[in-house]
Amino acid sequence: MTTETLEHRALAAIRFLDEETRQPVRAPLKLSGDGMRFVRNLRGLHVLTDAPGFSDYADSYDLPETPPPTATFTITASDPSHTYLARRFTVQLPRDPTPGADEDLPSDSVFKPVEVLLYPSPVARASAGSAVVRLTVTDNADKPLAGALVELTLETPSIVRRGLSDERGEAQIQLPGIPIADWADPAVTNEFDLSVKAAWAAGTEPPNPDALAASLLPVAGVSIQVTTGAEVARTIKLTWITS
Repeated sequence: MTTETLEHRALAAIRFLDEETRQPVRAPLKLSGDGMRFVRNLRGLHVLTDAPGFSDYADSYDLPETPPPTATFTITASDPSHTYLARRFTVQLPRDPTPGADEDLPSDSVFKPVEVLLYPSPVARASAGSAVVRLTVTDNADKPLAGALVELTLETPSIVRRGLSDERGEAQIQLPGIPIADWADPAVTNEFDLSVKAAWAAGTEPPNPDALAASLLPVAGVSIQVTTGAEVARTIKLTWITS
């Protein structure tokens, strides 16, 4: 019998988070990217084990004198259960290989997972107590917009939550943390008006919400009133988007 030692370097680890709870998503997801290979480990992390130009770097634990040149890779994540909408995101390689205590690791450390938010599909179920806002997103001509990013914000208490629209222009935004009624003081409101921002870009299916976030614009004249545990449905028109 012969033994063989295999050495392989992880290029990056990706941790997916639920947008509502900000807790790790445990369900298996499908990841794809040109020339990239992924392995899901026992911690539920998706580990990037190979990428174009990084095969030799990944095949040895010994650090090269000159690391590969910096490159940015686009990855698509999709959910076979359709609880979450598909999205794109980017990862920059190589990540910093310097070991250290968790609190001392740089943001681009290979030992620190890249955290990626996943947004609920219209069929996803919200947690008990969360308000749910269902939006139909259209352009100026009332045509549904797929892949739009919508942000709802409340100043007090501070709440910022986002959602994506699906191929029908339907978006679900789940809002935990809306205060409940204070039965000791009937004058205290339990209805809150949230402001609305949105962004959309042509030819970006599935969308990259992180990139869209840089171009969020207020949806003029629109606010959405929510209460704890309630569901509301609205249509919002992005007047700056024309067919």
